[in-house]
Amino acid sequence: MTYQNREPVKLIDRSTGDIAEKPSGGVASLERGLSILEAFKQGKEILSLADLAKLTGLYKSTILRLCDSLLRFGYLQRINDGRFRLGASVFPLARLYQSTFNLRDAVVPVLRSLTAKTGETSSFYVRDGGSEVCLHRIPSPHPVRDAGVGEGARFAIDDSACSLVLSAFHGWEGTIYDRVRREVVAIASPSNRIAGVSAIVCPVFATHQSVSGALLLSGPESRFNDDTIPVMRATVIGEAAVLTRTLGGNPEIFESARIVPKGKRSRRT
Repeated sequence: MTYQNREPVKLIDRSTGDIAEKPSGGVASLERGLSILEAFKQGKEILSLADLAKLTGLYKSTILRLCDSLLRFGYLQRINDGRFRLGASVFPLARLYQSTFNLRDAVVPVLRSLTAKTGETSSFYVRDGGSEVCLHRIPSPHPVRDAGVGEGARFAIDDSACSLVLSAFHGWEGTIYDRVRREVVAIASPSNRIAGVSAIVCPVFATHQSVSGALLLSGPESRFNDDTIPVMRATVIGEAAVLTRTLGGNPEIFESARIVPKGKRSRRT
């Protein structure tokens, strides 16, 4: 199941020609060229010059110059009608990445970062048939913490926040799943899976916006309150975006989730 984010990403500021919020030390021309390759991650296999201009924010004349270089190195191909597709040079890099990629190497640093920033236990869950498995977990340093689950623990699909998130982004139908897809994040305070524990859960996406798993932050209900939940929620979203980008997904889906509607308080999902 894939979850497509159709919104275009303005990678370049037209007023300056530079990438918006460009990291310090970056090379602008290189980043412009990479933004053209990034445009193909929006889901279309073939893009016109107009498509590339819309997705990157670059002027068409700039795109043509960059495409000439990408064509010479084989990272783009121009088809008969003048549109562009990814070139054969992309494949060896993708194959090399796949052969050396280890999911644990991508997930565990994000979990460590999430626990370090919040002080709570962080976990990564995946859907496996009719159940969910805790694949990786970093415990909270607090003596009182969510210690009821270990790596490899398996749960039946239920109405917990983790199940709702994974089911929603695997395409399950229903009002509650529609709401989770809109809000992206599910908050269970208290949880109905483990007594006395609260949780904040966010999906993680891989290539083609396929659902890779769910990032879960959990801890004692007493530490999940109206003051701490908004901060924790934002942190979970930020780390889910980092992991999504690492796995080849499009983190733009999390932009709408960063804004908490006025008057929205923590609730049991």
